[in-house]
Amino acid sequence: MIWDIAEQKSTIEGLDAEGRPDPAYAQALGLLRAPFGRRALAFAVDVGIWAVLALPLLIGAVPLVAKLATGAISPYGFLNHPDFLLAAVTAGVSTLLGVVYLVVQLILHGVKGVTIGKAATGIRSVNVRTLERPRVGAVFVRFVLLIASAIIPLLGPAFLLVSPTFDPEGRGRGLHDKATGVWLVDVRRGLNPYDQKRMRVARKVVKAEPTRGRSALPSLATPADPDAQPEYRPAGRVSAGVIGMARPHDARDRPAIGLATAAPAATPLEVQPGTPVLGGYREIVQGQEPTDAAALPTARDTESAPAGALGSDPAPDSVPEPPLAREPEPERAPEAERAPEPARAAVFGLVFDSGERIAIDGAVLLGRNPDTADHAGARAVALADDSRSLSKTHLLVRSVADGVEITDCGSTNGSGLIRAGTEYAVVAGTPILTTEGDSVRLGDRVAAVVRL
Repeated sequence: MIWDIAEQKSTIEGLDAEGRPDPAYAQALGLLRAPFGRRALAFAVDVGIWAVLALPLLIGAVPLVAKLATGAISPYGFLNHPDFLLAAVTAGVSTLLGVVYLVVQLILHGVKGVTIGKAATGIRSVNVRTLERPRVGAVFVRFVLLIASAIIPLLGPAFLLVSPTFDPEGRGRGLHDKATGVWLVDVRRGLNPYDQKRMRVARKVVKAEPTRGRSALPSLATPADPDAQPEYRPAGRVSAGVIGMARPHDARDRPAIGLATAAPAATPLEVQPGTPVLGGYREIVQGQEPTDAAALPTARDTESAPAGALGSDPAPDSVPEPPLAREPEPERAPEAERAPEPARAAVFGLVFDSGERIAIDGAVLLGRNPDTADHAGARAVALADDSRSLSKTHLLVRSVADGVEITDCGSTNGSGLIRAGTEYAVVAGTPILTTEGDSVRLGDRVAAVVRL
């Protein structure tokens, strides 16, 4: 039996619907065209090195050949001239060095995308479609086109070298570049396409850009209207014991909350932490103006209220009692003896390139198999790592007020903060604050910081 095996073809990213390379994709990766000034300097360096290698030929052989060309000596005199042997040796040495130099330059250019001049000026050559090495054949044809332009002396090479300045795509590609599919990029100010790790990260960031949307959540704020009911009361209970499902009461029959006499506030009160407004009511003392928000009972006072005082109907036949005298506040326990604070709801999270979402509630330890021995209280989350680029314990992520704080745990391949298309290295052991819109790199994995 003959099995038909479908040939797997590699997909080239960054092509438009017609199969042409998209300049916007390369720009999103961080690739920048090489500036014309540095391109000219790189060309001058390459030609200068070749001129140095040709000095023996120019000094030892050219003068003797010039005499033969002008008729100062005959061909017989040329072959029997005392300097003929020296001229032959210098010409052979220069020719051999020039050929070796040309071969090395073509191989480096085709395999590494660099010549000596391009390396000195921070320029690399890539295939404009694949953004990978241009190959030796392409750069050789490019060199032949440059030499062939000398058929028209001066004007031909000058036109070919100036053609990158009127590229309609704005990539600075000349006629010889377009004929061979070569593009020269700047690695000093932009991304180095031969840095495989950073190219993988850049492609993942561009390809797997998550949707940063905000979910509509119920409001926990106290309503300004005294007759309005809160949208959501976590402490409310019904007879079935379901949290957050308290039965709303009638606005004309409000439950007793421990205030002997109360009247609606004339103006909405500003809600301050620790001083709940309690439905927009202020306490009234006979003969005095209403007190301000600072005089209202705090959350600690309302905890001692009888059952049914908050969020439920009052017990039948019950008569509201006058407020009791407030007892002096007990001394607070030292920091070491206090009970740990409950974990607050996660505000930020991470969305990985695989689509996995992790809510950051407190401290979260990320890695291939995180060990929480040195990070007490942290929650360990193991990540998939097909490329083996993650360390066992790679990154500590902590929720803070303004975003997510990341700390590299001395990982092998390091971590990075990607902001506005630029990656910044994260020093091991140094906390870095990230906000919504940033991305975090862990080895080869990328995660976007989003607000939940």
